Amino acid sequence: MRLQIFEYQCEASGHSFRAPELPIDVYGEFLLRNETDAAMVYLNAIADPTYKEVDMLLQRHPSLAGVPPNRRADILRRIYGAVACDLDSEGRPFRIGQHPKCPVCSSANVRSWQEVQPVEFVDLDIPAATHSIWTALTEDQKADRVNSALS
Repeated sequence: MRLQIFEYQCEASGHSFRAPELPIDVYGEFLLRNETDAAMVYLNAIADPTYKEVDMLLQRHPSLAGVPPNRRADILRRIYGAVACDLDSEGRPFRIGQHPKCPVCSSANVRSWQEVQPVEFVDLDIPAATHSIWTALTEDQKADRVNSALS
């Protein structure tokens, strides 16, 4: 997979570091990281039916009635990895929008990030997100997972 290099500035230490991300012109695709930034998976949200499935559960959720679509999309991105994706090899969830960790202080809080100029790319083998647990659940169990994530 061809990823673009971005430069990050750590909020905690101020340290600048580089990390790969999906190119800025990509739509409907996500790079999910685990909480330690040791593992990443790729998701094509347009092609993967689980993304739409979780979105539909959010649309029908009573606590989200009247929530604007853009806010519901934010919620979907926040909970999706933990709800519908299989865990990493250490049992940790993946998350859309998880920033890479600072190599100096291990903080994932970044002050800023921008594409490196001139633009740089790197080819990495990133596995696709899997959904074995999610697909084995009943509709009620899937709704329960979403309810738990919203709590």
